[in-house]
Amino acid sequence: MADFETPGRGDIIKGTVIQVQDDEVMVDVGGKSEGIIPLREMSLKDSGSARDLINVGDEIEVMVLKWDDDGTILLSKKKVDTQKVLDKLDEDYKEGRVIEGTITGTVKGGLLVDVGMVAFLPASHVEDGYVKNLEQYVGQTLQFKIIEFNRNKRRGSQIVLSRKELVAEEKNRMKKEFWDGIEEGQTRRGRVKRIVDYGAFIDLGGYEGLLHVSEMEHHRVEHPSDILNEGDEIDVYILALDREKERVSLSRKKLLKSPWEIAQEKYHEGDIVEGTVVRIAPFGAFVELDPGVDGLVHISQMANYRVEKPEDVVSVNDMIKVKIISIDPEDKRIGLSIKQAQDEKEREDVQEYLDSQNDTEPEAE
Repeated sequence: MADFETPGRGDIIKGTVIQVQDDEVMVDVGGKSEGIIPLREMSLKDSGSARDLINVGDEIEVMVLKWDDDGTILLSKKKVDTQKVLDKLDEDYKEGRVIEGTITGTVKGGLLVDVGMVAFLPASHVEDGYVKNLEQYVGQTLQFKIIEFNRNKRRGSQIVLSRKELVAEEKNRMKKEFWDGIEEGQTRRGRVKRIVDYGAFIDLGGYEGLLHVSEMEHHRVEHPSDILNEGDEIDVYILALDREKERVSLSRKKLLKSPWEIAQEKYHEGDIVEGTVVRIAPFGAFVELDPGVDGLVHISQMANYRVEKPEDVVSVNDMIKVKIISIDPEDKRIGLSIKQAQDEKEREDVQEYLDSQNDTEPEAE
């Protein structure tokens, strides 16, 4: 005890925790009196109880705040931790290092960031462009650079951060990586970033390409939002590249089976199918079986009698039954017949009638 020097205010000393209560911690600092750390001086982070922060037997460094009249020393662990954090951040600032922090909330003009202590991130330094909604960043752990550091500042923030430069660097890196690896004819996975009247911009991982409305489906698309939503992940085909203007043209329909490929699998000669009359010509009527797949009912196949004009038998938008009489995949032509479909229907009706008569005939005695 004779060797013990009484510590003065502001001194940093070592001690051993000998008692922990909810609202304070008692520390043996080697003198005649124990030191007391109030809960508010325990940690940089708020806590409901000192028991959550420390255990009996722990060795810690503390700062002397004052001596009470009864000889008890009032101590602070928080101030020592603060100095250590500030020393580290000062070094990071001088060396231009990238640090990590968690965004804890929004304030006027920017965001608060926990980097060991509270720092300020101005709204203009969140991204490399304007950010409308700062709330979306709360809770995220991100990387930053310190652009202002003043440990002795009394008003305002001692530490000011920025992501702007880091975001720009990452975008440039991803951009270079993108253009080094992209080639026409590739299939890439992308996310729908933005929908406009003439198409959709697809994020391909650091760079956006345009999927024009004409390249979305094999059939006509009235508006891109009819088939796509922002946030959708889709496969796209790299249709064309303009490296000088940094433009990427995409296609979705290149990766889809054409209506005729589907028709070849779906339809066969002899099938009776239903379709819609979409156009009438002097020589017959065109009937849509599926979007993008039309067949022709020649005027000679419209009825079992001589037809002068197709309009005498059918009208545009009529839903009719037709029989597939020919399929030409190479020329993408399907021959249809109304009269053969009707003939077959009549045969089925006759057969059904005969079958019903056989079922109702009395048995011979």
